[in-house]
Parts: sequence; structure tokens; C-alpha cells
Amino acid sequence: MRCFSQLSLLTGQLRQLIRIDPFAVLRCELSLKVLARLDANSLCRAAQVSKRWKALADDGDDLWRRIHEQYIGQNGSSVGGTTYS
Repeated sequence: MRCFSQLSLLTGQLRQLIRIDPFAVLRCELSLKVLARLDANSLCRAAQVSKRWKALADDGDDLWRRIHEQYIGQNGSSVGGTTYS
């Protein structure tokens, strides 16, 4: 019976830790470094998690510039009639 009560206590404490928003405790610079490792789809999904995550994703102009450069580099796409390779 004692083991069950300890397990229950531990489960409650872990549940609280899991709910912590990592971007709420990390400095903005570190949060942006985390987001910078995401691909375009993952970054779009992350921006949908919460208002805080959306603000971080929208604030990171470098994030979107990097993704744009990767996309153009991979596909040799054209934008506004100009072909990039």
C-alpha cells in the first residue's frame, strides 16, 4: 500500500513538470535556437501550439529566411519571375 501512495505522489509531481512550457523558462535567444532546428512544417505546427510559441515563431525573421533559402536552394524555385538556384 505504501508503494502505491508513493507512486501516486510521484505521478502528481511528474504531471506538473510535464505541463511546463519550455519556452516560458528559456531565454528568448535559446528558444529561437530551438525553433531554428525545425523544418518549415514543424515550425508552422509549433506556431499553432500557443500564443507564446506563435509570437516566437513570428519574431524570428531569421527562422523564416533560413527556411526560405533552404526551399529555394533545394528546388531552384522562382519568385516573382526570378529563378533562384
